[in-house]
Amino acid sequence: MEAYGLTGNIGCGKSTVAKILAKFKGVAVFDCDQISKELMSSGRYIKEINTILQDNVFDITHGNRPDLPKIAKIIFSHPERKMALEKFIHPFVWQEVEQQVNAQDGKKLCVVESAIIFETRNQDRFTDIITVTCNQVEQLRRLRENRKMSEDQIKARIVQQVPSSYKEKNARYVINTDCSPEQLEQRVESLYRQLRFRNWRQLKNNSRLFLT
Repeated sequence: MEAYGLTGNIGCGKSTVAKILAKFKGVAVFDCDQISKELMSSGRYIKEINTILQDNVFDITHGNRPDLPKIAKIIFSHPERKMALEKFIHPFVWQEVEQQVNAQDGKKLCVVESAIIFETRNQDRFTDIITVTCNQVEQLRRLRENRKMSEDQIKARIVQQVPSSYKEKNARYVINTDCSPEQLEQRVESLYRQLRFRNWRQLKNNSRLFLT
């Protein structure tokens, strides 16, 4: 795809960076997590998903909408079911993402937001990878205070993610969110300008940009 992959571990600020990028003219941001939820809500895969998760995870009283908290509890308690669900649903997600990116016909700078690009070994789908990161103390504070997550919930999620250090090492662009909202706006604007006006011929293959 002619698109940049935007990734980062839970609590590091990936979605915030995506929202800021989406404000810029000529940028189209596609959220893989949202697309996955839409596919599960379509009603086309109820039987398959229930079988994989070994439970009824759809609320029949509300139009068979997926019970997302229940799904999260299952997949973060049973890693093998999480992997099975991802193996099933991700081909449909990527198909939809590619269709949406291709529909832009190169007229927009496309960014695809996904927390598990490296975990699912999909980094080669993209022009380049952008990794969003922050220090671990701040990451844990955000999860506890902003998301009201328990220590068990935090541990269950972090243990299933590729370490940030690996994602930083294997990304072309690294943006650190350990800063004020105003500073982050500036860093994302710098990232946007690099992506928008990048001179492909002059940039060496091993060149990397750290926005800190």
